[in-house]
Amino acid sequence: MAIFLGDNIMSTNRIDKIFKINKNILTLYLTSGYPDKDKSKDIANALINSNIDILEIGIPFSDPIADGPTIQNTSFKAINAINEPIIDFTFKIVSELRKKDANKPIVIMSYLNLIFQYGIERFAQNASTYGIDGIVIPDLPYDESLNIKKSLETHNIYLINIVTPTSSPKTINKISQNAKGFIYYVSSTGVTGSRETLSEENFKNINEIRKYTEIPILIGFGISSKKHLDIIKPWANGAIVASALINQINDLLTDYNVKNVENTINNFVNELRGK
Repeated sequence: MAIFLGDNIMSTNRIDKIFKINKNILTLYLTSGYPDKDKSKDIANALINSNIDILEIGIPFSDPIADGPTIQNTSFKAINAINEPIIDFTFKIVSELRKKDANKPIVIMSYLNLIFQYGIERFAQNASTYGIDGIVIPDLPYDESLNIKKSLETHNIYLINIVTPTSSPKTINKISQNAKGFIYYVSSTGVTGSRETLSEENFKNINEIRKYTEIPILIGFGISSKKHLDIIKPWANGAIVASALINQINDLLTDYNVKNVENTINNFVNELRGK
């Protein structure tokens, strides 16, 4: 595996850098290894070269409890397509991306079981080496996260905490005062997946966050259109888009062409940005 000698250790995290220069962050998501090795790399390259601010890469897991049908399907297909440890494969992708773009933040989404099996310290060390800036672990309760958070931050990697519309004031207080990078705010209860409408009623816990911190907030789950981004704008610093992009890419797989993938991603990003 080619090693990327990242600049994470003892330097400013790329996530902090991007929020200093951009107040309206667009993050797009891909599932590592979906739909297969080569196409996954094509999609990753197209995304890192597009006009997004942060790239989120999900590591496939057999029991993705926070994910809806669209991302679950990508995880299952990726697991069947990849014939090597999926975390190592993901690190390879990041290593290749860092040769193209040394500055755009890359965040990994992974379930806790995968990281434990890999080894927390080994995961943190390798994630830093290959140029990863943050980790989202949706099934990690905040009260059980402090040891992992410490290991990651030793390597200048942020553990990105999640707040939901049903999070208690006590939990929000703890997360807000200790969060790094940004807070991942879930737009609605339930799993990931594109939705027709967003309810600002679900955003009220953002007011609770703002009692304790000015850390950036990105809203995810169900975000799929420029209309959604406009609804989000008064509340947060940007959005995370996942299933909506995957749905567009799925339409290209029967007659696959790299150029079509690149054009689709660029057009989708421009549509979200209103260009």
